[in-house]
Amino acid sequence: MTSTSPIPMLLRGALAALAVAVAALLPRPAAAALKVVTTTEGLAALAREVGGARVDVESLSRGVQDPHFVDANPMLAVKLRNAALLIDVGLELEIGWLPPLVNQSRNPDIQPSGKRRLTAANAIRVLDVPTGPVDRSLGDLHPAGNPHFLADPRRALQVATAIARKLSALDPAGDADYQRNLAAFRGRLEAAMARWQAQLAAVKGRKIFSQHRTMTYFLDWSGIVSAGEIEPRPGVPAPPSHLAELVVRAQRDGVKAVTIEDYYDSKSAEVVARHAGAKLVRIPGDVGGEPGIKTYAQYLDAVVGRIAGALR
Repeated sequence: MTSTSPIPMLLRGALAALAVAVAALLPRPAAAALKVVTTTEGLAALAREVGGARVDVESLSRGVQDPHFVDANPMLAVKLRNAALLIDVGLELEIGWLPPLVNQSRNPDIQPSGKRRLTAANAIRVLDVPTGPVDRSLGDLHPAGNPHFLADPRRALQVATAIARKLSALDPAGDADYQRNLAAFRGRLEAAMARWQAQLAAVKGRKIFSQHRTMTYFLDWSGIVSAGEIEPRPGVPAPPSHLAELVVRAQRDGVKAVTIEDYYDSKSAEVVARHAGAKLVRIPGDVGGEPGIKTYAQYLDAVVGRIAGALR
């Protein structure tokens, strides 16, 4: 009859306890980042602010592109296939290219009513909603309202709040992180808004032309006033008669600046600015619209600084 020595058993028990203790001290592997896909770089910037290390964010368009017109490349559908969350602007900004990509992705959760879809426009009060029938004679008018709301930092904060809420719903374990990131972003943005308002204080009430109706929300926040657009109707090239009328209006009403996003052809805006004695103000269309503009605050730093500077 064989006997078992208690020493090896004690040794094995001690080794097992040591292994547990060592494992407790080792860093735990990080959870896989939540894959977030946005339609614009501006939305991507907000998602990164709120999501922090818990998200991996990618935009389908670049800041140098007009977001109305993005090539519906099949490779973009591949990015959507594995998306844990799709954030779009809404208000038909992406109507010409996003729906086919979503359909090709075969990801049912990112369909318009899907549980992994967030439309940013649902978080804000929309401006420029047409009051009458909308048809092609009015140009590329958005029937549900103006989609260029991220030029207003108040609305950007509302969108960031909606993103945090959605991320918490999809990833409850990260709720504290998302709320902490949102609070930090709110603090930085409110400090930046105070700085921007100081820059704008001397030019409130002054008038500008814009290329497209992209400045509505910025003007609503800044106190600067629109005197009209270079386009006679959204997306419609200006005939010489319209440009001549704008020059007369600028001289009559004291319009001192013409703003145009980098992705637009500037020929018509240059004509109006030159003949009206106004300054042509080139601004980034979004985060990523120019080198060095990688965050939402950097985007608005450029927009506010250039417009305020031109109107002084």
